[in-house]
Amino acid sequence: METEKQRLRKEMSGRRNRLTAEEICRKSGQIFDRLTALDIYRDAEIIYSYGSFRSEVRTWEFHRRVLADHKILALPKVISRTAMEFYHIRHPDELVRGYMGIMEPGEKCPVISPSDIKNERCLMLLPGLAFDREFSRLGYGGGYYDRYLAEKQSTARHCGIAFDFQLLNRIPKEPLDHPVDMILTESCLLERMDGR
Repeated sequence: METEKQRLRKEMSGRRNRLTAEEICRKSGQIFDRLTALDIYRDAEIIYSYGSFRSEVRTWEFHRRVLADHKILALPKVISRTAMEFYHIRHPDELVRGYMGIMEPGEKCPVISPSDIKNERCLMLLPGLAFDREFSRLGYGGGYYDRYLAEKQSTARHCGIAFDFQLLNRIPKEPLDHPVDMILTESCLLERMDGR
């Protein structure tokens, strides 16, 4: 029987896939224009991002901005059926097609060290199918980010990146789900007020 999470994943994936390429580009640009104007971006030394895929918020132009701003850009790579690591990207040419056809760090990219993930001047952007006003994230079901964040005990600020319609009042949660500290859409910024 289909769970509530599975049903919601299908629904949100379908809604996002109905966006046109023009809408995705325009809305993505608005999101990252808002992000780069924030102190949390300007003060960050390391930006953990993701290689956008299909109808996700597009990150590639943003990555060029990160590199032009002389910040460290870190992107994930799936290294096993249950784990991923982040790698330092110095140039877009270092990316190769990897898991599920997603562009990811190639062999020459160094892995980000444990001390880097604990750097207070880090900002990590998380993709998702939906987020809610309690800062929960609905991922794709693989658990890669939840396991990574639990294992590394990241002190980075975690920012969910989504389109407006992906922000819901409530999504189903499980004990191992890792909440985000912020949610940024093309017209909204929500921040947790509990000291994170």
